Amino acid sequence: MSIFSFMLVLLFISIVIYTILRKTDVVDEPPGAIAGFFLIFLIFFSLSFVIIIPSAVLSVVSLGVNFLFGEYITYDSLLSLLTFSLLVSGFVLFWSIFLVFIGKGISSLLRFPKWLTFVLEFIFSWIVVHLSIKLVLNMKIINVSIWDNGTLILSFFVSFLFIGIDYVFTAFKQRNQNTQEHA
Repeated sequence: MSIFSFMLVLLFISIVIYTILRKTDVVDEPPGAIAGFFLIFLIFFSLSFVIIIPSAVLSVVSLGVNFLFGEYITYDSLLSLLTFSLLVSGFVLFWSIFLVFIGKGISSLLRFPKWLTFVLEFIFSWIVVHLSIKLVLNMKIINVSIWDNGTLILSFFVSFLFIGIDYVFTAFKQRNQNTQEHA
């Protein structure tokens, strides 16, 4: 039931985003109701994709933490774990939007070296993931429990994985730009 509610919230957010885009004249008047519906569906699909990928990663990392370190994370069913992952991903996405603007703004104003920027991004992402996990666990709407230092371990591995992927992607993108400039 909570996954269905989550999808309805995403649909509502998509409608609000579409309405804001129409009011600010970013999107022109669609040629018909079907085009407007498809644009809302595209926004909904994009939001769902942005939340489902981290949810899947969080679920896999949760299973990996249980496999490597023992039963730190207990859950009734795989659906409970997926619901937990969806809620955590939703909170992380919400807070990450603010942190990206603040973090990138501060690092560009103070001209931090790249290595310090990545360290700060890791620390901020770890804090956001950790607090989101704690928040979802304290809501007590799903049957997932994390024992002892499991939240620290889980949030560390999730943050490390995403920052690592971001670092590799940035280096790959920079290498492609350098080869295109020299060609």
